[in-house]
Amino acid sequence: MAQLHVAHKMHTYTVIPRVLYIRRWGLKRWSLAFGKSGRVSYDTHPPRPSITPTPPPLSLLALPTLIRSYLISAISATPILLTPSLWILSLLAHSKSPFWQVEHNPFLRYIVKKTIYAQFCAGETPSEVKRTATELRKTGYQGVVLNYAKELVFDKGAPIEQNKQDAAKDIEDWQRGLLKTVNLVDHGDFAALKFSGAGPSVVQRLIGKLPPTAAVSQAMKEVCDHAKNTGIKLLWDAEQNAVQPGIDQWTLDLQREYNHDGVAVVYGTYQAYAISTPQLLAQHLAIAHREGFTLGVKLVRGAYMGSDPRRLFWGTKAETDRVHDKIAEALIRKEWNEVLSPIEETDRQKPAFPNVSLVLATHNHESVRKAVAIRQEQRRTGQELIDLSYAQLMGMADDLGTELILAGRSSSGVTQAKTGSSKTFKYTAWGSVRECLTYLLRRAEENKGSLGRTRIGRLALGKELRRRLLSRL
Repeated sequence: MAQLHVAHKMHTYTVIPRVLYIRRWGLKRWSLAFGKSGRVSYDTHPPRPSITPTPPPLSLLALPTLIRSYLISAISATPILLTPSLWILSLLAHSKSPFWQVEHNPFLRYIVKKTIYAQFCAGETPSEVKRTATELRKTGYQGVVLNYAKELVFDKGAPIEQNKQDAAKDIEDWQRGLLKTVNLVDHGDFAALKFSGAGPSVVQRLIGKLPPTAAVSQAMKEVCDHAKNTGIKLLWDAEQNAVQPGIDQWTLDLQREYNHDGVAVVYGTYQAYAISTPQLLAQHLAIAHREGFTLGVKLVRGAYMGSDPRRLFWGTKAETDRVHDKIAEALIRKEWNEVLSPIEETDRQKPAFPNVSLVLATHNHESVRKAVAIRQEQRRTGQELIDLSYAQLMGMADDLGTELILAGRSSSGVTQAKTGSSKTFKYTAWGSVRECLTYLLRRAEENKGSLGRTRIGRLALGKELRRRLLSRL
């Protein structure tokens, strides 16, 4: 077979009919196989060069942010430092002693706010939140996914009981918090919301898979109406398995009402590590197609493995990765596949795919690169593009987020919003330092569970710091 070898100082290319093989230093060989349709498929992993732009992605970060990110990632990537840090943060979040409560100890409050709070949280006041959002946009992010950090924590095994007066007050406070959050974001941004924040009485209805009360329905309607009228999108977060089926039903009902004319106002969250997710998502897609509304999907790997029964999840991380990436591919292509398959087929024909909007909320580089490669293929061949956004937590995965920002800019330097490319957002929480401590503790525990990824991020941040230092010499 005729072959053409092309040498380059960074890569060697071997071209044969219909198949392109590329070998990169230190990486396994991967291939792109082009069939008659021009479709891309992967032997191992998609190409890192496909979203690696120049200049260095982390050059977009302000120097104070870069230094703080490096220091925090260095602690997170070092078990001997992370373990006592987690203990201290847990003490601050749960201690009954005034000395350890940040609202009573100005010194502790100052330390926390200037370090871990500044890294992961947007601010305590509307002006601080707006300033953080503005800084993220200056960096190049499309906007924010904003979550109100105040949470209700329930003891495991404790009865969920509440009198009517307390239940009504909790729902009022919850509605007020939702509206505050929605009012803090701008057109095109997302507000991330939790149903359980409405209190024990609402949690009880979710567990029983009961419809919302009139008060809860009215609160949801006001928030959704406001979001639709102002161009804001609502992400209803996933929660523990005991309440998740109820959340799925309430969210789907809201999508029926608000996701029309090709625009998704309401998004549900689907966790790829759950064995039930492919079938559940296929059911929701079938309903959306049959009833003619857009299905809003926030796709994550999952965050409740430590509290939910292990039998609910795939046996290995590799299985979860495969399911996540195959679901993402099916949604981006609007085509069924071996993981996300239709519930019903007639005459051996798969039913049509409904209109979907997708938020790919992941820090996994390979998952993002696969999605980017598919989008590049679709643009090259003139295929239909779904509404796709990427999201990472503020304070984490800055190397990936800034990489996506630069990849979304055209050669003339205009932003991704103007070129019609996929959009990149940062997920962050707002609230007082005290209200955010539980959220911050989860972020620290998440770093503990992904030390390998944290080390990679630290190395990238350190490399950028060295580059800036050497450029000044």
